[in-house]
Amino acid sequence: MYIVVAGGGTYGRTVASNLMERRHDVVIIETDPEVCEYLYAKFGLLTVRGTATDMNVLIGAGIKKADVAIATLPRDTENLSFALLSHSIGVPKIMVKMHDPIYEKAYRTAGATSICDMNSMFEHKVMTELESPDIKVISSLEKGQAQLITFQLPESWPSNGITVQDLAKEPAFSASCIIAGVLDEETEKIVVPHGMDKIYPKNRIFMVASPKSTKTIAKFIQDMHRKKLGIKGSR
Repeated sequence: MYIVVAGGGTYGRTVASNLMERRHDVVIIETDPEVCEYLYAKFGLLTVRGTATDMNVLIGAGIKKADVAIATLPRDTENLSFALLSHSIGVPKIMVKMHDPIYEKAYRTAGATSICDMNSMFEHKVMTELESPDIKVISSLEKGQAQLITFQLPESWPSNGITVQDLAKEPAFSASCIIAGVLDEETEKIVVPHGMDKIYPKNRIFMVASPKSTKTIAKFIQDMHRKKLGIKGSR
């Protein structure tokens, strides 16, 4: 895909370099000439010097052939203008970094197809990890209705393992959550487990869960750490 990224700051350069490693054609629009030179020297990223809210600059960056436009500028007003101009040209997918939720409706009207709410993501991550230190929030989904979380199973977990279907019978895991993957720390491989697959002590679990389920799971893990909770392994 041909992708135009507005802004060569931390977010923009990280996204662009990762996309380039995946063999996408990426160009960054950046106002600062020193940043442009750095991005090319450090990451080999193609840059266009100019303002991402200037239609002539966008055309020079190839916006007319873009499959995706990504806005990572420091102000919502700038990201909004970039999204609107990209939409007017007909870019099929427009992704924006939103700083203030008050702009969400405006972004939708401007044609944004994907909105990353930075404030909500940060809020949910901070609150969950403060209240549940055993749980790490990777991402907040759909305005906090669900979260992608990860946690490591304690050493007190049954050494012979527990099958996924048996784990689902535990009240803490019986509703509003689903295991997305399991990382084996020794092999460093992530697998998507099925009903009869077992999970073992110190496995790292990746799970999609509601905020309420996240708290219940956190208490379950804490109780196991304190050995207040007994759980039988699967045969």
